[in-house]
Amino acid sequence: MSLHKKFILFAVLFAGAVVSFLSWQTFETVKGLVRDNQQEKVDLLSEVIGNGLKTTMLEGRGRDFQKFLDTLIAEDIVAVRIHTRNGLILTSSMPGEIGRRVSEMSVVGSSAVGDPEKREVYSKSVLIRNDQLCRRCHGDQETINGILDVVLYTHETDRVLVESARRIGLVGLASLVLFSAGIGLLSFRQVKRPLDEIVRSLDRVREGNLGVKLPEGGGGEMGRLAEGVNAVVSELGRSRREIDRCMTDKTMYVDRMASLGELAAAVAHDIKNPLAGISGALQVLAEDFPEESPRKEIAREILREIERLDAAVKDLLIYARPPELNLILTDINAIIERVKCRIEEDAASRGVTIDVTADTISETLADPEELERAIMNLALYCLQAMQGGGTLTLDSHDNRDSGEIEIIVADTGGGMRNGTIADVFKPSFSTKHSGTGFGLAIARNVVESHSGRIEAESVAGAGTTFRIFLRRKR
Repeated sequence: MSLHKKFILFAVLFAGAVVSFLSWQTFETVKGLVRDNQQEKVDLLSEVIGNGLKTTMLEGRGRDFQKFLDTLIAEDIVAVRIHTRNGLILTSSMPGEIGRRVSEMSVVGSSAVGDPEKREVYSKSVLIRNDQLCRRCHGDQETINGILDVVLYTHETDRVLVESARRIGLVGLASLVLFSAGIGLLSFRQVKRPLDEIVRSLDRVREGNLGVKLPEGGGGEMGRLAEGVNAVVSELGRSRREIDRCMTDKTMYVDRMASLGELAAAVAHDIKNPLAGISGALQVLAEDFPEESPRKEIAREILREIERLDAAVKDLLIYARPPELNLILTDINAIIERVKCRIEEDAASRGVTIDVTADTISETLADPEELERAIMNLALYCLQAMQGGGTLTLDSHDNRDSGEIEIIVADTGGGMRNGTIADVFKPSFSTKHSGTGFGLAIARNVVESHSGRIEAESVAGAGTTFRIFLRRKR
């Protein structure tokens, strides 16, 4: 059920409850007024009859009281009678009742008067007291001379109540219908139609049309909602344009870097072979120089620089054309142990202690040679960052919750600034006087080729930590 229908249903039910309660209260009020009117009528009639009785008795016309009662016969009067305290009827508007007792009569129905419609009646009894004027004839032995009974039909009262209930019900029903129609129209114009427009607009946005514009007039919550939707759509459009521009720039950058990589690989390949020739020729020439000759030392220095150039060319080739991976079941801890063995001598010469903490990790799919190259490059960078000694940490964890294997390479060197850490994996990045600057970039390429990721964090004066995350595979 839609929000519009739920709102109307709730409003109608609530209005129905309110109208029903108010109608019931109104009917009870009318009922009370009608009952009070009936009571006043009986009281007035009793007072008139009592005064008539006293008047006729004081004038000595007691026999004329029956004639007075006969004049009171009306459609809604059942009977008017006077009886003693013992119930003996002395006079009555119904002559057949004289001489009988009240206990033989029915004052709650019409059987006493032979009414075939069985209509209900209302009866009231008034004491006729033996006051000072009455004692001249009746003496002062009794305080009560008799009891006056007035019996009326209630059908007129019932008719008025039924008619009132019908009118109140019709008015309540009409009010409920008008209220429901008004609520439905108001909900349709102020809630359903704006919400439908918003939903249609969001559907167009989902389809990719970010030029949607909702009308913001009218004010109120719906107006503010339309303003919010327009603001969100406008921001989405701006963000998409920014993303498209960045993607275009990124694509152009990637294409340019790919072209530069191919060019660098070609140049490096062309340089590698001449370097090998120059190195061989220089070694032959150096053999003819005496050991004490300055030329011998110069030749050796040239050979060392040629070796450095050759290493740079090799790193450039590896970075520009990463080899295809040979994925096999690999023991990560065994790779860490081999890296430790290879750098132990260099670490000792720098006064660096190697701390290895490895979890029990099952074998995972990886290229052991390439992964060892990546960890080695990170470890060498950390060693070079601790010229005054320190601790190199090689660690591994099996994060079963995330399904990843984490390899940690950390140092206790001087660390890097925030601006430097952002460029740490870019090619040719280096903070040292030695090295080609491709080590960290090659490490990132190797990790990403394993569908993993590498992160770096550094605190100035506390050291740098590299974290490699590889997906755990069986």
